[in-house]
Amino acid sequence: MKMRRAAAWAGVVVVVAAAMAAVGFAPWPLTTKQVAENLNSAFDASARVRWRAPDAVTFRALPWPSLRIVDARLDDALGANLILAPEARLDLSIGELMRGRLTPTRAVLITPIMTLDLDRPPLALRDPVTADAGKSGALPQQLAGISLRNGVLRVLSKSRGLDTIIENVQGRIDGFASGDRIRLNVSAIWRDAPIAISASLDSLERVERGEPSALEAALVSPIANLSFSGALPGGGAPNLEAEVSASVPSIKALARFVGRDPPSFLAADDLAVAAKLEATGNEATLADATVTIAGQTLQGALRAAEVDGRPAVSGSFDADRLAIAPLIGPAPPLIDRGSGWSARPFAIAPPRDFDLDLRLSAGHLDVYGRELASAAGSVILKDGVLTANLVDAAAYGGRLQGEGRVACEGEDLNVRARGQLAAADFGAAFVDFGWPAATGQGTIEFALETTGRSPVAAAAGLGGSVSLKLEQGAVSGINLEEALRRSQRRPIDVARDMRIGGTAFDTLHLDVALGRGIVHVVNGALEAQGVGANLQGQIDLPAQAWDLRVNAMQVGAAGQESPEAAHLSFDIEGPWSAPAIRVTDDRDEGQPALDKAPQTP
Repeated sequence: MKMRRAAAWAGVVVVVAAAMAAVGFAPWPLTTKQVAENLNSAFDASARVRWRAPDAVTFRALPWPSLRIVDARLDDALGANLILAPEARLDLSIGELMRGRLTPTRAVLITPIMTLDLDRPPLALRDPVTADAGKSGALPQQLAGISLRNGVLRVLSKSRGLDTIIENVQGRIDGFASGDRIRLNVSAIWRDAPIAISASLDSLERVERGEPSALEAALVSPIANLSFSGALPGGGAPNLEAEVSASVPSIKALARFVGRDPPSFLAADDLAVAAKLEATGNEATLADATVTIAGQTLQGALRAAEVDGRPAVSGSFDADRLAIAPLIGPAPPLIDRGSGWSARPFAIAPPRDFDLDLRLSAGHLDVYGRELASAAGSVILKDGVLTANLVDAAAYGGRLQGEGRVACEGEDLNVRARGQLAAADFGAAFVDFGWPAATGQGTIEFALETTGRSPVAAAAGLGGSVSLKLEQGAVSGINLEEALRRSQRRPIDVARDMRIGGTAFDTLHLDVALGRGIVHVVNGALEAQGVGANLQGQIDLPAQAWDLRVNAMQVGAAGQESPEAAHLSFDIEGPWSAPAIRVTDDRDEGQPALDKAPQTP
């Protein structure tokens, strides 16, 4: 009998428990307006966010008290939508529920659509709410975290011309309780590229009071990697200070990714930066910066600001070794093989969408295979005009200074260049440029200008001047002393009498003026032991042809011509690649001796 009663009571308990479970798991509909009022009360009526009445709300008691909301909508204080979720689940505080209040402890948003406006508070950092420390935050004290499932984030800023969509947002935001560190860990797809973002904020309350709070953040993706370690500032005029680093495997890929054209003036495709960031509302400075680009490392500082509505970048960097070609690409080809000057339009043009003032120094500077030591210079870009200034550098045992200017005039490039190489070994310089024509110590000065859309046009328009002065050197391939001595006995043979050895000289002066591509010899004089010579004529750059005359004579120890001195004149005529030498007498009567001069590049 007792056993039958016990069994009966057990059955009753099971039935009651089942009924209670059924009731606990069953969804109970609630009034949407009342739920919205309760949630806004939990989030504080003075907060930055407001819940709108959803389409439907149901309550479940088990396994944990929770609300299921259909079309949950959260707006900012001005009515702009922040989050719109077709489905949301809010786990509730049991203690607050027993007091009759609906206070979320955790939120799960299913396929939410989120909007992040960088021009609106708090990201715009102009929110008047932050000025009142007595107003509480936008989130309830009991809310521990938010989970996102398959969300969509829209990031926009009219002031920056930004409007982009980030899809498949998955992850968690934890630490909303008072005094907790907020932690963010999400993954997403942005323009078909996977990204992962992690961040932590030390104190949201400090930011609410307009005070800075420590912030750590990192972004990892195949396109770019970023990290930030500093503080999120507060107040109306904040100063941001942080340690930042960024790496971009491919600048071209990043430009395509964000819908921009890659920089045409930059050949390097990889970039890494580590620096101390200091920023205010309209400018940013990278101090103690280490920049690695095209496998080369530079150190210095960079500042970016907006000046008269235009981006302006300035900075100063130094490097132990720096090569130009990997940064901006090979020098444009000036001559097409077999067809003279190239008719291909110049592929370079100074950018016009920003200004630049950059100071550079390098222990070793490689300028297309020609090395300069202890080089210091600057690159200035202003309103589409590029000026490169070499303040000083060691080259070929001497000192090099110069300046170049490039500007667009319609479809043409206007190029100006001036410079001086002083006290240098010109034998080494000529060999380095593939023209071993002379040796000697000396100085060259030049000032050149041209305008054209291609090398052939630039050569035809070249103007300016060049002055060369050498001492204690030699001209190779022409032995004037031997030719003069033999000319006293018989007509000379160019190949036999002039091409053996060279002509050593004490001084060599050459001054030329250029106009419309023609090089006019203004003064050409050579002084040597027992020999004097002068040069006349011109060089046609567009036609690549010589038309020169050399007059040589024997001189005494004092450099004076004697009555018995031998005289010799010869012309150098024809194309650069195969000029002919024609020997003449004093009456300009040609001798039969002809020879091809050495080929020049």
